[in-house]
Amino acid sequence: MDVTRLATLLPQLPIERTRLLDNLGRVRRAVGPITMELSDAVADHMNICRGEVHEVVSFYSFLQVPVETPRVCTGPVCDCFGGRDLLADTPGAIEVACLGHCDLAPVMTRGDEVVPAVTHETNDGPVLGLGQRDDTLEDYRARGGLELLASLPSREHIVSELKAAGLTGYGGAGFPTGIKWEAVAREPPPRCVVVNADEGEPGTIKDRYVMELRPHLFLEGVVIAMRFAEASEGWIYLREEYATSRARLEHALDEYRAAGLLDGLSLELVIGAGAYIAGEESAMLESMEGRRAMPRLRPPFPAQVGYLGRPTLINNVETLAHVPAILRNGGEWWAHLGTRDAKGTRLWSVSGAVEKPGCYEAPNGITLRELIEEHAGGFSDEPGAIVPGGAASGILPPGALDAPLTRDGLSEWGAGPGSAAVQVFPTSYSPLRLLTETMRFFAEESCQKCTPCRIGNRALHHLCEELEHGRATMSREKVDEWLLAMEKTSICGLGQAAPFPVRNTMQHWPELFEPLGEIAR
Repeated sequence: MDVTRLATLLPQLPIERTRLLDNLGRVRRAVGPITMELSDAVADHMNICRGEVHEVVSFYSFLQVPVETPRVCTGPVCDCFGGRDLLADTPGAIEVACLGHCDLAPVMTRGDEVVPAVTHETNDGPVLGLGQRDDTLEDYRARGGLELLASLPSREHIVSELKAAGLTGYGGAGFPTGIKWEAVAREPPPRCVVVNADEGEPGTIKDRYVMELRPHLFLEGVVIAMRFAEASEGWIYLREEYATSRARLEHALDEYRAAGLLDGLSLELVIGAGAYIAGEESAMLESMEGRRAMPRLRPPFPAQVGYLGRPTLINNVETLAHVPAILRNGGEWWAHLGTRDAKGTRLWSVSGAVEKPGCYEAPNGITLRELIEEHAGGFSDEPGAIVPGGAASGILPPGALDAPLTRDGLSEWGAGPGSAAVQVFPTSYSPLRLLTETMRFFAEESCQKCTPCRIGNRALHHLCEELEHGRATMSREKVDEWLLAMEKTSICGLGQAAPFPVRNTMQHWPELFEPLGEIAR
């Protein structure tokens, strides 16, 4: 421990409990991994019980890891493309469940450096325009940005247009945005706005693309939300692995402040520390308040009782990035961009066995086959299993390639669009191996708060490993009991959604589950 550096840094650290995670992150970067001595020093400085700080440090996976330690992703796509070989060949590397760069699989990071170097495969969609990068605020202004901030429509008009658009939350939950904004506006002040930029589900990279390529567009959506909610304070909870996004946002925020676009508003970044569960909105609020990122019981919902007990408007990055175009051009215009009776467009993260992994804006209602062939360059290998929308969305056979990527279109396959993270696996990668790695992710990322999720995901991961060796110590009837218990009694979406890929794989590849015995009737 560098005592001199610590002695210099500590007096600079704020003492509010809400700044605990930021303080620990700053100490880690300036002094070193958070040891018990460093944890105690931060606790004493902030006048927090040492044990409370210890339990926070133990929860977040990166606080005790040196910044420069190589981190190798072994999530499903990286595992398929040689992630474990890369791990074995990299001295001193640690294994992580996902690094949020699935388009580069297999991928690793050294400090803030991404290996291999980041490239952006995109198209220039009609709304977000990722095909063109805004380097400065003036670049964005020249493309028609910021017009709304000069004369913002009334609350009633904004809600009306959002409802007409049919915009839903693009973090995975799919809650109607107009209804959420209206609910927050009905609550008494003070209100606040929190942006969920902690996308951590394997395969999901779209918010990173927005923040790296069009941060000013995203920030305009944030400022519109703050003004709508009459919220003087806002926060962007950013995934720790997104170093480039952090730099781009910090620069864009400085430009917004210099241009007077944040006058009367406080908008700050909060950097996470490696916890997928922090992407669940109430767990994110717990993290921001200086505690472990464990989901809250609901109701009350964040729109009524959110950050520090205030009514809180929470949206993810992509959802807010669509708002300026909807308000400029009208909700009906945006809605008609969809196809097959679906409304609007969205960003699709595409990775795995495709010619051009990347992020593509395409209409809601597009099919898997159309997305891959018309945007991602086609298949690079014969497809064997497809994940339609992130780890929790399900695992589907090639027969689902012509299903529309909507809730209705995927429901007959027992899946959903989730966070729009499409992952294509070749026939050489067993669906059972895919399920094993998916359940490994859920087991490792469970916050451990509720028994069904804590025990259920571990048991199912162990079962998948057994099945890979042609044996099983659990009956099909017992598996069904576990899946039902997790779905019905888990506190949050992690435990509730984990059964989807299990059920899909058992349905579409029943021969892989013969050791379980007959299907329970």
